[in-house]
Amino acid sequence: MMKLIKILAIANLLAVVGFVGWLVATDRVNRERLERVREIFHPTIAAEKTAIAETETKAAEQVKLAEEQKRLLETPMPRTEQIVSAERFQQRAALAVRSLQDEQRRLLEDLSSRERGVTEREEALAKRQTDWETSISEEKERQTKDQFRKAVRLLESAPAKQGKEWILELVKSNREDQAVAYLDAMNPAKSAGLLKAFKGEGEAKVATDLLERLRQLGLESEINAGAPNGVNSAESAADSARANPAAPAGRPAGPTTNGPAKLPGSAGA
Repeated sequence: MMKLIKILAIANLLAVVGFVGWLVATDRVNRERLERVREIFHPTIAAEKTAIAETETKAAEQVKLAEEQKRLLETPMPRTEQIVSAERFQQRAALAVRSLQDEQRRLLEDLSSRERGVTEREEALAKRQTDWETSISEEKERQTKDQFRKAVRLLESAPAKQGKEWILELVKSNREDQAVAYLDAMNPAKSAGLLKAFKGEGEAKVATDLLERLRQLGLESEINAGAPNGVNSAESAADSARANPAAPAGRPAGPTTNGPAKLPGSAGA
């Protein structure tokens, strides 16, 4: 009997498995159908009957309400009620128009506020860019002044013969204006000693030309200082040093030039 029961159980299990496999193979079952089957067997019969009854009750109430509205619409309204209804309709229409106008005004104010915000951000960005460019320009100008002062101090501390060679190299490379600016910013005693070193052949003429350029530089500075809207000439790069000729050596007040000052032949220095 036990063997017979086992054989029947295995046979039934194989039959069930074969049936399920046949359903899947013939595309008669999928996840959606299994979900629908589960939903069918999930509620009890009593709960399903109760839900059906509630649905029918709600449907009957909706039908009754629709018939009542239809009857009211078909029943002619008295003149007074028509006037009251028209007034209510006009009031609702006025409220709707006012609401639309308020919404339009709010949107316009919001748009105007956004435009002001964009304008303020653009102005702030432009100001930041201007400030940045100004700071960069001031930093470059400061660095140029520092380089010029270093070059002047180097000329003043170097022997007169070596300083003469540097000045001659500037003259040979067509940078007489820079050479004049250096001489003008130097201590008068140092510049005089440097010019005294011009003793070679043709060097006296170079010294004379440099002195003449120094004289012209002083005249141009005086003219620019006396003009109501005068601007310092590009060649008057050492006006502050000239205004204080007694400045101690090593601390000249030389002005800026158009770039970092480099003395010829001063690579070792």
